[in-house]
Amino acid sequence: MTMDMEEFEAAGNGEEGLSTSEAVVKFLLENRDRAWKRREIADEINRDPNTVGTNLSRLKDRGLVRHRKNHWAITDDHHRLVEATRFSKVFSTLNESVGSIIESEEEAKAWSDAQPDRPHPSVGDGEEDTQTVESEGDNDDDQ
Repeated sequence: MTMDMEEFEAAGNGEEGLSTSEAVVKFLLENRDRAWKRREIADEINRDPNTVGTNLSRLKDRGLVRHRKNHWAITDDHHRLVEATRFSKVFSTLNESVGSIIESEEEAKAWSDAQPDRPHPSVGDGEEDTQTVESEGDNDDDQ
């Protein structure tokens, strides 16, 4: 069955142009108080249930969703979710819709305190690290 171009353009690409995995995580995060069947998730994010099922399995392998019987829910592993969302531009915007992942000043201080004292070697001129590598390579005890 065909569709006219106005309807086609109006249909868009699902929720806000998100990938299926992103849409699934966003939906489950926004509805974290419930567990959902694959079909229900697919209906809510306007995606094919088979595609959603494949993405749910991949997200489960990454530890981002949980699966019990026929139901799926967002992970309860807060740290894993933070790490996954930290590197995703789309997920980082979820703060606007579901609130901050860091929920207290204590959590923010813990994250801040966990930062390294020195910058990564790629951030400076690199001379100090080059000298260290060269001096380690001059060790004759390895022979």
